[in-house]
Amino acid sequence: MKQIPNDLARAQAMLQVKRHDEAAGLLAQVVAAQPDDSRAWSLFAAAHLGAGRYQDAADAAGRAVAAAPSDEWPHRLVSNAQVHLGNSRAAVSAASEACRLAPNEWRAWACLAQAALATEVEFNQAERAAATARRLAPDEAEVYYVSGLVSFAREEWKKARAYQERVLAIDPTHSRALNELGRISLRKRNAPRAADHFIRAAGSAPGVAIFGNNVEVAVRSMIARVIYLATLATWALVAITFNSHGSRSLAVTGLTAIALLSVIVAAARIRALPSPARRMLRNRRVALAAAVVYGCILVTIIVAAAVPTSALPGALAAAGVLVIASRFIAFAILRKRRP
Repeated sequence: MKQIPNDLARAQAMLQVKRHDEAAGLLAQVVAAQPDDSRAWSLFAAAHLGAGRYQDAADAAGRAVAAAPSDEWPHRLVSNAQVHLGNSRAAVSAASEACRLAPNEWRAWACLAQAALATEVEFNQAERAAATARRLAPDEAEVYYVSGLVSFAREEWKKARAYQERVLAIDPTHSRALNELGRISLRKRNAPRAADHFIRAAGSAPGVAIFGNNVEVAVRSMIARVIYLATLATWALVAITFNSHGSRSLAVTGLTAIALLSVIVAAARIRALPSPARRMLRNRRVALAAAVVYGCILVTIIVAAAVPTSALPGALAAAGVLVIASRFIAFAILRKRRP
């Protein structure tokens, strides 16, 4: 019995350095010996949360609530687990109880804000909870991070960016805030800036795979946009040529100019990317997507140059359909997930 407080302290120290599985192993022994110890169950739930075992976390947090129903921390742990399990209403209920039990605890209000966000409809409740958390803890980075999530969900990009920048002013290594700034930049169609934020997030948290994956998302988004503009311009020129009864010189000159201009634009955008993101352009999917689109544009140029004038409108119409189809094929290639 005397050893249990020491074991709990050791487990808590393990959790602080993200040794979640080791902590869970130790805490399994503690809760077996002390099945009514709320703190042990709470730490056990936290260990499972950190390891991504959300149902186990919910079960352990439920035991902690049963052992100490007036303690707000177990209710927050239940809420966090339920958010990950997709049970947003249960998450809101648990977080609301935590706020009722500890109305001056900013973590409870931040938890409620995130639970309300998970419902995808209770944005006003999330905003009120985040505002309360900011009022209670104006110097805590986490309250501004959560506030930024709320603003992002409400598509208030300027506010969302300001909140996440406030997080970094308090904690420059806050990887989740860097990731959010990357997501905001993507929404504003600034892929190079997004990639830079994602790379910094990955550097701050090397073990979190999603930050590195988001760099690739930003690169693919940039390439997809160049492809979209190239196909749109090509189709528009095909339509103009068709309506002008087949001007061969307009078709050949215009299509060649579009191809060259889109390559120049792509090169400029690539040059703006951070070097780690540029390396991702060696990805086979990116090369294949670009080959599909530019191959179809090349076919269109050849058609415009070689087909008899009398058949040019019809041939260009068919080529225009091919170019539009190539855009959808390219997007499907870019969006394909890794096996």
